Amino acid sequence: MPEASTPSSNGTIRSHAQACVAAGLCALPAVRDDEGKRVALSAWKVYQERLPTGEEIRAWFGRRHSALCIVCGAVSGNLEMIDFDLGGEAFSAWRGAVEAACPGLAARVVVESTPSGGRHVVYRCSGPVSGNTKLASRRIDADGPGELVVGGKTHKPRQDSAGRWHVVVTLIETRGEGGMFLCAPSEGYTLLQGELHAPPVVTADERDVLLGCAWALDETPRAVLGDGVVPGASQPERQRPGDDFNARGDVRELLQAHGWRQVRAGENEHWCRPGKEHGTSATLKDGVFYVFSSNAPPFEPQKGYAPFAVYALLEHSGDWSAAASALRAKGYGRTEPTESVDLSGLVRQPEPRPDDPLEPAFVLAVDLHEQYPALRPPIINKLLREGETMNIIAAPKTGKSWLTLDLALSVASGRPWLGRYETTPGEVLIIDNELHRETSASRVPQVARARGLDFQQVGRRVAIDNLRGRLRDIFALRPYFDRLEPGRFRLIILDAFYRFMPLGGDENDNATMAGIYNAIDAYADRLGCAFVLIHHSTKGNQSSKSVTDVGAGAGSQSRATDSHLVLRPHEESGCVVLDAAVRSWAPIDPAGLRWSFPVWDFDPSLDPTQLRQERPSKRKAEKQDEADEEAWDVERFVGEFITAEPVTLPELRERAASVPGLSWRRVGDFLAMAERRGLIGRVRLPGRGGPQGFVLSTEEAPS
Repeated sequence: MPEASTPSSNGTIRSHAQACVAAGLCALPAVRDDEGKRVALSAWKVYQERLPTGEEIRAWFGRRHSALCIVCGAVSGNLEMIDFDLGGEAFSAWRGAVEAACPGLAARVVVESTPSGGRHVVYRCSGPVSGNTKLASRRIDADGPGELVVGGKTHKPRQDSAGRWHVVVTLIETRGEGGMFLCAPSEGYTLLQGELHAPPVVTADERDVLLGCAWALDETPRAVLGDGVVPGASQPERQRPGDDFNARGDVRELLQAHGWRQVRAGENEHWCRPGKEHGTSATLKDGVFYVFSSNAPPFEPQKGYAPFAVYALLEHSGDWSAAASALRAKGYGRTEPTESVDLSGLVRQPEPRPDDPLEPAFVLAVDLHEQYPALRPPIINKLLREGETMNIIAAPKTGKSWLTLDLALSVASGRPWLGRYETTPGEVLIIDNELHRETSASRVPQVARARGLDFQQVGRRVAIDNLRGRLRDIFALRPYFDRLEPGRFRLIILDAFYRFMPLGGDENDNATMAGIYNAIDAYADRLGCAFVLIHHSTKGNQSSKSVTDVGAGAGSQSRATDSHLVLRPHEESGCVVLDAAVRSWAPIDPAGLRWSFPVWDFDPSLDPTQLRQERPSKRKAEKQDEADEEAWDVERFVGEFITAEPVTLPELRERAASVPGLSWRRVGDFLAMAERRGLIGRVRLPGRGGPQGFVLSTEEAPS
């Protein structure tokens, strides 16, 4: 590749910016100094959603700014950049791997050199791109805690679990949705191949090759799903089927039976996914199947799979217990000590029970700081981190379930939630106990279309389990969560929270709610994910309450969670005000949201202080209450709230919460009257303690 400038390096910085914007790329002024590289504007988030105007370009690049950057992601036509650091030492190996996997692809992308000798590879994608992602890193051991300079950058060493000091430096990473990069003709940047204002568009398969070949150069140990083998284990008489299959099983025939093809043999085999004619979608090395294609279900991109995980996913849809049983029937594993299936290598041991003796585990503050120098990684920027919980509180029928789907799709695609809160991409599990499967199946594609997402692609990263008709409380769900593979889901959403209450539990009891949140914290810690809980607000005026007082139930709900997000009605119809109390972030400013079916969007024209006031005069309120109560009788109540499908008392109270004239007391009275008159009956529902539901009576009422 020639190292000389191309004719496109001629001209002013402003003319280059104008050419980029004309090509649909978001070009902004930039600064590169001792403090780093950044956009030379006090605020630039707005330019993640729109291109600058000609007038803005002329003003920025007149005389004041001499460096140019480009914003990646949807605003620039799904632009993505791969950044090769440490002098670009991995670039040649990456280029060779790309050429071998997909001849001609490496010659199509735009390439530029950086001031440090690194490389930028620039292209557009046919579909949405994720946020900034690290692809390849290197561990470098250090002599102690003193700062270490690698590639011109200063790093602070950390200790691993064995006490060894080290740093991890980045070799290759991407700049995607919400990211930006400095580029030619800024000082020190030289265009080597192609034109920045005319990046090629690559397909999803081609992008998999570009990213996968980079990921394959990672030098740090990677977590391997389903790898529970303990080398040198001292209990040869007790071997789990999964461990045995990992040790002597061969997944090649299994992969081929499911449509995968080996396209290159050798120590590091290359495999092509089903439905793809050429190229590399995964590698098989030392028994580990490393997948980097984003279109190879049931596998996730950028993950490694042990043979047992490959078998469980392909043959048993990820049911580890069923996979272990099937392998045992095939002669894998030794079971002399016990006939039960041991999954302890796949699932961590249960957390201590609250009544177990608590052993002291204090750490000196200075040691604590050394061990945990940074906060947990964010999942929703400014709101939620890994291992945390977040409440989302709103009045009934506000559109909470639609908001939930929007949040799930945002995390699954790596796009900002509500266009404002950056997300870290990952799989999402929604456990919904209100909607039928048909309803969920109808709603998800609607939200995806409204957000401009490819449902066939993003839908593979959102899992939904509808529990309606097979409810379990939050404690009874422990075996459910124990069977989930740690690290698979980045976010788990519980909708609606009140239906996970244990039988006889009181949401107004602080001790009960503290115990529930403690259980959820344990689930989140074991699974390495965050939880979002969808809950309803109390009846009545919410405008005068503080954020932490909004939400039905005990005050411990807002204190036990890490983020307490509320939606309160705005004085303008069809609008709400979003506000939140957060624990590990700076306070957020309240903002107005406007409903545009099927999603909520921020509307800067709304004044967030204008909350809806509900202050009728006392006499007027009394008359209205009397009229509302008179409008209801037992026949109308049964006709509107009871069907042939069982409904529980908490469900009825939730549905009636926002209905004028229906208090919790009146709901109970109407149920008692209807039962006495034979209008309704009771049925026992599955679940802990056998909760009861109300249904229309199948017998004629007595005359």
